[in-house]
Amino acid sequence: MVQFVPPSAGLIEGGSMKLKNSVSVAALIVFLICVYTFLLGNKFFEGKFENDGFAWYFLAKGLFCGIALYLLAIIIEKLAEKK
Repeated sequence: MVQFVPPSAGLIEGGSMKLKNSVSVAALIVFLICVYTFLLGNKFFEGKFENDGFAWYFLAKGLFCGIALYLLAIIIEKLAEKK
């Protein structure tokens, strides 16, 4: 018989380090993009610093999304160990 194997099964069961490394890289990229947007919005690269609310929003969003992605990888890894 042919058994259906979901595409993500290899990442979770045998290669949880692949998943954790991939998600860590994605979280770092999201964070770096949001930090760059924060610095760009506050005119840091022009030699002055202006306090802009939208720039702070993107910095907070980068922190939240980066941490959420990393914690999601840890939760998936722990759930895969329970099976």
